[in-house]
Amino acid sequence: MTTGSTTVFDSNLIWFMSNGSTDVSAAGLSTTMPIVFLQSHSKVEIQQTMSKICKERGVKFRWVHFEDVVISIEYGSLGLRIKGKKIKYFPLVAMVRVPAAHLKADSEITVLRHLELIGCRLINPSSAILKCVNKVWTFQELAGNGFPLPNTFSYGGHSNLLTTLKTVDTNLVYPVVVKNCRGYQGQSVFLARDRMQLIDTSHLLKHESPYLFQQYIRESHGRDVRVIVIGEKIVGAMLRQSSDGRMQSNCAAGGRGELYQLPPEGEKLALDVARCLRLDICGIDLLVNNDGSFWICEVNCNPGFKHFNTALQMNVAESITELALQELERLREVRKLSTVTVADTSDYYSDHGDSCP
Repeated sequence: MTTGSTTVFDSNLIWFMSNGSTDVSAAGLSTTMPIVFLQSHSKVEIQQTMSKICKERGVKFRWVHFEDVVISIEYGSLGLRIKGKKIKYFPLVAMVRVPAAHLKADSEITVLRHLELIGCRLINPSSAILKCVNKVWTFQELAGNGFPLPNTFSYGGHSNLLTTLKTVDTNLVYPVVVKNCRGYQGQSVFLARDRMQLIDTSHLLKHESPYLFQQYIRESHGRDVRVIVIGEKIVGAMLRQSSDGRMQSNCAAGGRGELYQLPPEGEKLALDVARCLRLDICGIDLLVNNDGSFWICEVNCNPGFKHFNTALQMNVAESITELALQELERLREVRKLSTVTVADTSDYYSDHGDSCP
């Protein structure tokens, strides 16, 4: 919460925050709308849907580009400027779309924390996003809560990686899955079939991000289930299958997607994971055993929807927009009942407590 001055909110405004940029007119949107634009087709598609629905509901919508933001702490109060202009009216709700693999804790997260301290409700919260930046961090959060997690190992530094790998090797069962902790879309993932292959490829692992070594679920080779959760509801599930026999099933890597009927135990697992990580929007990847049981593979706080929409014949952006509008209405009611001018967002998770299910 700010000190030294009063924060003023526009209760009829939603921000959409992301990185990258693109020309507004090139995306086919009106330049008269209060929107700042960004890059890939999938983000443009979501933005177009959100701006259209918000306009129909009479809600102002603005796209905010991280590179245009300057935060300030002046005279004891938190402030913010966009393209050099000081913000006088803050949104009650801000939608965040930042690929976790590219996110930097000392830049984008700093901006997001700044907005939260001012009183904005972020979808997803910055703390929840951080839990998904690194695949090991995600498993650290889920561990100890009864979730089905493949055995996973990682390390603390690259200074003597070969020695580290030989130490870790005593705990590995081959073949073993090797992943970059910040990898995405099936990139920087391979299957080491034996110890010698892992040692021989160790020079490829010397990157800025560490790697993890994970139990290989043979029964789910080349297939997994992507579950989309929005606002504590299952939007749908998609079975992803490799088209060339590789382990990776990501559609972005050439995999095929189709509608999947997720059983009740799968739904409960996905909802419990989203609730444990406190994610409003997420894509949860599940590995499937032959008996129909599941393992948690990964959790994405910024899932893509292009292939999902195609496979399920839907528009996920509509559900995202409805969540943002519901939160906007909820916070309007909070403000009516409150004597302070800064919106209180802490009650959103109060029904769930501080621990995982």
